[in-house]
Amino acid sequence: MTKYKSKVEIVYETLMNDIAKGVYQPGDRLVISQISKQLNISDIPVREAIRNLESEGYVNIIANQGAVVSRFDKDVISEITQVKAVLEGFASRLSIDYITPRTIKKIRLLNQQMKQAFEENNLNKYSQLNMQFHLEIYNCIPTKELYKMICDLWKKWGITKTVFEIAPESARQSIEEHEEIIRMLEEKNYDEIELFVRNHKFRAGTSLTTHLPK
Repeated sequence: MTKYKSKVEIVYETLMNDIAKGVYQPGDRLVISQISKQLNISDIPVREAIRNLESEGYVNIIANQGAVVSRFDKDVISEITQVKAVLEGFASRLSIDYITPRTIKKIRLLNQQMKQAFEENNLNKYSQLNMQFHLEIYNCIPTKELYKMICDLWKKWGITKTVFEIAPESARQSIEEHEEIIRMLEEKNYDEIELFVRNHKFRAGTSLTTHLPK
């Protein structure tokens, strides 16, 4: 079932992707009226989306200028992707004792949908399905603070979700690696899956920081 997206979420994702791809460079203004016209949407969700981007450090609000795109700190983004990799590797390990055949079936279907989205060149949909794939695995663990921490990092560091849109060559490999993750879950390979998911995330983070605009 496709998750409904609010207008704010649509604007947020559009702006985030454009920032990550370099459509908006550091120092560029985000003009609300222009964005509203471009997306055929009212000013209100655009303002809210820009406020969200500001709270996450991607945009600065400057007096007499309005919203201005911030400069990337690639070192910080690299550190965050490494933290995510460690946490998600450990969560994958924990999930082995709690994941059900129903969830295995669901994540296998999600990976098939990712393959279809990739073949259709719908990389925005691919990115959303990728997040669902991983969070579906972690959702079963009893350590809810760990799950919440991972979700908070996905949300706050939304730029990490743009990796497949700015580096689409990594998408096919990710699908293949997901098949390995499913196999390890079914075979209960504790050590292997923790290391594999950690490296899976490390590679995605390296690909992201390599392709981000300078």
